[in-house]
Amino acid sequence: MKTIKSIIYPVMIAFVCLFAVACSDFLDTNPSTSVTDDEVFITTDGAQVALNGAYYHMRARDSGGADREDDYGIPSIQMISDVCGEDIIAWGGWYIYNYNYWGETRGDIFRTSQLWNFHYRLINNVNAIITNVDQSEGEEIDKQHIKGQALAIRGWAYFSLARLFQQTYSIAKDLPGMPIYLEPTTEATKGKPRGTLEQTYAQILSDLLSAEELLEGFDRGSHINRFDQSVVHGVLCQVYQVMHNWPKCEEYAKKLLDTYPLTTNEQYLAGFNDETTPSWIWGMRQSEEQNMGDYSIFAMWANDTRKCFTFRGWFSADDFVALFDEDDIRYQFERWWDQIYVSFKFRDNDNCRGSIVFMRTEEMLLNAAEALAYQGKEAEAKELLWTLQDMRNAKRSESSGKDLIEDILIERRKEMYGEGHALFDIIRNQKPLLRTGNHKDYNNAGVTFPARSWRFIFQLPDKEIKNNESLVDGIWPNGDQNPYNGTFEP
Repeated sequence: MKTIKSIIYPVMIAFVCLFAVACSDFLDTNPSTSVTDDEVFITTDGAQVALNGAYYHMRARDSGGADREDDYGIPSIQMISDVCGEDIIAWGGWYIYNYNYWGETRGDIFRTSQLWNFHYRLINNVNAIITNVDQSEGEEIDKQHIKGQALAIRGWAYFSLARLFQQTYSIAKDLPGMPIYLEPTTEATKGKPRGTLEQTYAQILSDLLSAEELLEGFDRGSHINRFDQSVVHGVLCQVYQVMHNWPKCEEYAKKLLDTYPLTTNEQYLAGFNDETTPSWIWGMRQSEEQNMGDYSIFAMWANDTRKCFTFRGWFSADDFVALFDEDDIRYQFERWWDQIYVSFKFRDNDNCRGSIVFMRTEEMLLNAAEALAYQGKEAEAKELLWTLQDMRNAKRSESSGKDLIEDILIERRKEMYGEGHALFDIIRNQKPLLRTGNHKDYNNAGVTFPARSWRFIFQLPDKEIKNNESLVDGIWPNGDQNPYNGTFEP
């Protein structure tokens, strides 16, 4: 039986933590092969240490095994998504390769392995928790909350994989999905087939809905990186949005709108570096030991506000800047060299350790508005949209029908840029990549792709195709590998 080298890893359960449950966000743990899985799960304290290790993996250096400086789990995925869109110009730096689509989605390039390995390592880690925690010694409520978090992480991981490695669900549910593993793997584990994307989403919903129930009453305290019921509600909203289940998308978005306030203008202008911002639903804190340095989102924005690092990489396209009314408080742009714009939205704190936001209330407001518009509830959709536009001092949208939906999507670009949505929104909305204006003047960046381009979708790593006996070598529809060129025609 072949070893599935690209997805099988020693289970990351044997983690050492001097203070066990009292560890900080994204615990800086170290693997130890001297402790067995059974020993770790004797008590719920051990299970919590394993869960802390999984959380740490979600933002850890080299979490995808690429041995690259830009391999940092979720923050790297955010930056990859942003530079693959139409509003940011990558002018130097690691992410210029994604920006120019220079083969980054090919199965023989490091990026696809980085993303694949990151998610399946994470899945393998939480599978061990899900399998073993019920037998641990400890309070039943602690077992429930640990298992709920592990299920939430697994559901999110399969959702993230599905968005990276396949066309969007609404047109591609019968296409190949993700290999599904529900138990920890070993060197002897036989590889799983891709199944269908519909089967993948069924597992995503199963995990998230189970987590929602188990996390009732769970209080994560100040640990904004942890999955509580609110984060699960946000991910469910995103999943139902991709599935075009608009009533459910609306329902889960409104749960969060009832719980979290909007980001005030003062908070919006503060640099997006404070995890205590009340509108942040999910995010991560950078400590001194866990600082991403020149590879954080703050370092990538070329605005010369950083005191300890000087890396420059990202600028704003002039056509994007033109979308903003000049009285809009989000108009935080400055023209440099009479040819390009910098953005001041993201600025580190004085210690160059700014926190990073993964999910905030404004995304939920825009998701709800979009869901309402698709259901024909235009008055309510406009009321939500106007709430945000009025707060930001932007002109109200007066459109109807499909034009209203387009206005909501434009507002989403204006409000959420730099927060990791660009590529996923292009794929979800079946949009072309259209780079106009000053894009074409730098790094051959005038490249455009039609809607449903396969260039937007990552291929499976070549090693996975080779080593997983359940996969058929060859390009879909004759094999299990995603195409690299052309477009998908539903």
